[in-house]
Amino acid sequence: KQSPFFQVFAEETAIWESKLTSLYSLFELWSHVQRRWVYLEGIFSGSLDIKQLLPKESAHFTEINNTFITTMRRVGLTHSVIDILYIESIQMTFERLSLLLDNVQKALGEYLEKQ
Repeated sequence: KQSPFFQVFAEETAIWESKLTSLYSLFELWSHVQRRWVYLEGIFSGSLDIKQLLPKESAHFTEINNTFITTMRRVGLTHSVIDILYIESIQMTFERLSLLLDNVQKALGEYLEKQ
């Protein structure tokens, strides 16, 4: 930015900086969601006992799982990393998934503490 030639590219640089910042933020959230999803997917998808013991959380996880898989399919259809930013409501989808996964994990933890 200190270069005398920077001004020629200042506007384009600001646009790219904004896109990359947004992408970084999305990837941080996505990583958080994916870690939680992988952990809980092994528990709720692999055990009928858990589905019977925690039917409400199991139903919530099924909804989360469907949304996560649908979102991943939509991501898979993009042609470049930057295009991910233009998937409708992707940031809000991951924020919602994060909240729901946290709630399911909290309920699972509370159940396991009782046992």
